[in-house]
Order: sequence, then C-alpha cells, then structure tokens
Amino acid sequence: MGRIRILPPGLVSKIAAGEVIERPASVVKELVENSLDAGASRIRVELVDGGRRAIRVTDDGEGMTPEDAELALKRHATSKIASEEDLGRILTLGFRGEALAAMAEVSRLILITRAEGYPAVRLVVEGGQLKEKREVGAPRGTQVEVKDIFFNLPARRKFLKASQTELGHATEAVIRMALARPEVDFRVEHEGREILSLQPSSERDRVAAILGRELHPHLAEVDRTDGPLRVKGWVTLPPYARGNTRGIYFYVNRRYIRDKILGKVLGEAYSRLLPRGAYPVAVLFLEVPPEEVDVNIHPTKMEVKFRHTEDVYHLLREALEEVLGSGDVHLPSGMSSPSSQVQESPAPYVPTLPLRPEEGEDRFRPLGQIGQTYLLVEGEKGLLVVDQHAAHERVLYERLKSRRVPAQKLLLPAVVELQGMEAEVLLERRSELAALGFEVEPFGPRSVAVKAIPSLIRVHELKETLEEVASEITGDNGLERARVLLACRGAIKASTPMTPEEIGRLLRELFSTSHPRTCPHGRPTFIEITLEELHRRFKRT
Repeated sequence: MGRIRILPPGLVSKIAAGEVIERPASVVKELVENSLDAGASRIRVELVDGGRRAIRVTDDGEGMTPEDAELALKRHATSKIASEEDLGRILTLGFRGEALAAMAEVSRLILITRAEGYPAVRLVVEGGQLKEKREVGAPRGTQVEVKDIFFNLPARRKFLKASQTELGHATEAVIRMALARPEVDFRVEHEGREILSLQPSSERDRVAAILGRELHPHLAEVDRTDGPLRVKGWVTLPPYARGNTRGIYFYVNRRYIRDKILGKVLGEAYSRLLPRGAYPVAVLFLEVPPEEVDVNIHPTKMEVKFRHTEDVYHLLREALEEVLGSGDVHLPSGMSSPSSQVQESPAPYVPTLPLRPEEGEDRFRPLGQIGQTYLLVEGEKGLLVVDQHAAHERVLYERLKSRRVPAQKLLLPAVVELQGMEAEVLLERRSELAALGFEVEPFGPRSVAVKAIPSLIRVHELKETLEEVASEITGDNGLERARVLLACRGAIKASTPMTPEEIGRLLRELFSTSHPRTCPHGRPTFIEITLEELHRRFKRT
C-alpha cells in the first residue's frame, strides 16, 4: 500500500487557517482591516488574557446582510474582488476571503452584523461548524468575537506566548493601522482597562499621540511626487533620535509593510546626521498605482513587490534628502563632521563601595587614562588596560543582582507618558521593577507615576530608561536583561575623566565581583600585558 494519501478536508482547512492566523494579533489585524474596508469611523477592540481567551472587535461600518454574513464564513468568499484581473489592482486591505473562515476553523466565533435596511443576524461557529443562526437586535455595523483561539489545535496553542506578550503584539497591530487612518476613532481595552484611545485627528497629531507627544516640535513633513508615485508622511529632524527602530513605519497605499531596502534608504539618509545606534522616528506613506505593486505574495500581506522598484526607492531617497537637507537640520552636539563614531555622554563616576582603605589596596597603582576612556594600571604581574565603562558596568550589574542598589524616593512623583503597550507592561511587572529599585503606579491610559528610581539612574533620563526597560523586561529572562540594561545605563561613560583615587576604588570594586574579567554583555573589562611579554616585545629575552 502506498504511503502518500490525500488529507481530509477538515485537516486541510486547519492547516490553511494556521497560515493566516498565527496568533491573537493576526485575528485583530484581519478583523480591524475588515472594519476599515467596511468604512467604519469607530473601531473598538476588546481582549481577554492578551487575546488568548477572547478577542472582540466592534465597528460602525456598513455591516452585512444575513445572506452575506453566512457566506463570509466560507473560504474564498469575498466582496472585494471578482476576477483574476482584480488581483492586479487591489485597493482594499483584505481581498482573499480567508480571514473569517480561518478564524472560524480554529476558534469559537460569534458574528453579529446588520446592514442598512436588513435585520441583524447572529451566527455562532465552532471549529468550522455552524452551530447557530438567528435574528437579533443590533445597530448597523459588525461585531466579531473570537474565543479560545486554537482550542482544537493544541500543538499550535501551546506555542502562544504569555498574555502580556500577545497583548503587545495585538496592540501593535492596531497601532500600525491607526497611524494610517487618523480619521478613524480607535479604542483598545484589555480586561476592562483602556490601554489605547485615539480620537480622529490630523496625521501629525496621530503620530504624536501614538509615538510620543514630545515628538511634535521635532516632526518634519515629507511630501514628494514623481509621476504616479508619491511619498508623504512625517520624520524627526536631528538631533532628535531614539535608541531603537520601533518608531519606524512604512506603508504602501495605507497598508503597513516591511521592506529592508526602504529601511536601508532611510538609514542612509540619516547616516551623516545621527551617530551609530541612533534612529529617527519615521511614518512614511507610499502611494503607488495598484497595478504597480503586488500585495499578494505572502499570507500576512506585509511583504510587497514593486513593478518599478528603483523608481520607488529613488523617490523616497529624494524626498528625505529634500527634508533633511533643507537647512533646518543641525548636527548633534560634539559632531563637527560626518562620523560613525559613537559619542557617549559623559557621566560622573559614583563609587559604590565605602571610601575607606581596603585589604590589598596596594595591588594596583593607577597610572592614568587614555582618551578618558581606558585606564592604565600597574598590577602585580605587569600592565592592565581597563575599559572604565565595562568595568563599572560589571560592578553595577552585580549590585543590581544582589539588590544592593538603593532606591531613591522622588520628592514628587514623576509622570511619564509612554508609547503603545509600555505602560501596561511596566504595571504588569511591578514586582520585578521593585527588585530593580523602581516604584511605579498607574496614571492614565498610557502613563505611569514613578515614585522611586534606582540610585544609579539620572532623573532626566527616566522616560528613555523606562521605554528601554519595558522592551527588555518582557518574555523569557526579562529581569536579567533589564539588569544588564540598567547597569549599562548607570555606568561611567567613555570620555569621562577620573582621578587616581576614583580609578583605585573602581578597581577594588571590580576585583571584588564574581566575574571581573567581563562585563554583563560578555566584553572584556581589561587586557593584561605581563612583564614577560613586555620583555619579549622589547627583545630583552
């Protein structure tokens, strides 16, 4: 008997559903796209357990008739394309007719919808099987509730991440669409708590509302046209920058996309204006004739293929050069010419051991600094060259790990407005934050009130520090990554002068740690040149 067999239709449907629906965020994305395609002006997303237990999306769009509602739950049923030719000129966000059917296949789904002039209908589907259909009372629009995603695919369900992680992905899916549709009212709630509320606004205000209100004075408008192509949007002007790429968004015909070359063009435009490791905020919309772009190359529709690729990239490059070369841009302090060198802000060295003689203090004799970055020290066996930042980083890391960094109470709580899910993440992780020296309380949908901070953190860096902590502390080993981050932030920086006494104290602290040879990132804290090696190099042996 042969080993190859035709799979049963039910299994085929579940496999196909898994290609479209990967996690709760996939459900949110597909449902919100349907709402936008239906002309909704208000969209509300409600989640339970990060979307793992329940997702409900409600809109005031045009709704569906009872007949269309039942048909929409079948695979490849759509109102958005009718022929093969339509694939070459797609203007809607959805078009395959797969999303609702895929959700119904791997969850318990409830659909309530009403079109103008028709009665509302309620459909209940479980694992792809229609369990109930009846008329109900409801306003015009659509509500879809997806419960227990992957309940019938335990192999997929066990790979879902923690509630907070899934919630972050789901909220980010809404943010990507909300940036492109500032005229639409978006609200996201998690277990009854509002975590995102966006009223209709201008494009500029929507960007600032989502990515940080401090952006307003730093935003410059981009708008350039070349024939049928247009790029518009908003970018930040140097010296404003962030330490990650989370504020960069690209769109084609209002559809969020990922494109490495677009990112490279953006990076090149800023390469002479920002130091390495610093990134702008950019929300850029490409308008391309639908027949000139293929959005049907990946199930998530986040990858596209341009017919005239070079024209698109050239337009973006020119648009950015036009804005960044307009004369409004000035180089960051300390950068007199283009350079890839990282300039770290000097920070004073603060000793973390008592200022008293220590046993073995005479083991090292400080000789001085090189470039106010490396320490020259005479040791027992020869010469040590110490990276002052890496050494201090190791000291602070071990103090954080043993909870020996005191918390500094603030005279008045500092209210910090954060982006996206950052406030929610910090509040969910309050116990871990307390172990690091932070005390935070809720203060509005996307803000926290900070009552205490670890003594190694400077208050003026609090917002940026909390943003980075929120990014690091989620997922596996999050507390450990946050310790490494804080140690790096609190450590003495390159280009900071140190006295011989400070150098001596730092060395004593370093060699009292359990792993003095490396910083928490694994880089060496010092290199040693022995007397024997010096003799050999000077040909004395």
